Amino acid sequence: MILYVCTNIIMRNYLFFILFLSTIVVACSSPKDFEFRGLQDIKIEKISMGKNKINAKIKYYNPNNFSMVLKQIDCDILMNNQPFTKIHLDTNFVIPASASFMVPAQMEFEMSSLVKNSMDLIFNKPIKLNIKGNATLSKGIFTKTVPIAFESNQKLNLGEAMRNLK
Repeated sequence: MILYVCTNIIMRNYLFFILFLSTIVVACSSPKDFEFRGLQDIKIEKISMGKNKINAKIKYYNPNNFSMVLKQIDCDILMNNQPFTKIHLDTNFVIPASASFMVPAQMEFEMSSLVKNSMDLIFNKPIKLNIKGNATLSKGIFTKTVPIAFESNQKLNLGEAMRNLK
């Protein structure tokens, strides 16, 4: 009888250990990459021959079944494989689980980098956009820096972007 009770306790502890270990493995697994869905609400705030300002919302989809907090983004944006601008965002932005979300971005660019693609922009042809850099994400007490690398072909309507020029 005592042997049966001891074996039962050992088996129960063993099962709890296996359950605990599998929970840790699942909880510590890396999140799936976000899906880049494009730029929206592009507005040019300031235009000159030097530095210019543009505001946009970058749309992503979070395929993970848990929410996260975006703490920081540092990215380069290339337009038709040419450097266009950089994004730096230092904020705590909640990313919902299994949903689309928008990250606001304010960027500065040189007029010369826009002129290189002016014919494609004037004729509203698709532009190849690349976003490359890093994002810092957190979930609870865990924080991780993950690489960002997205590519998309998108039409950028220059006339609509300049409509609200200040």
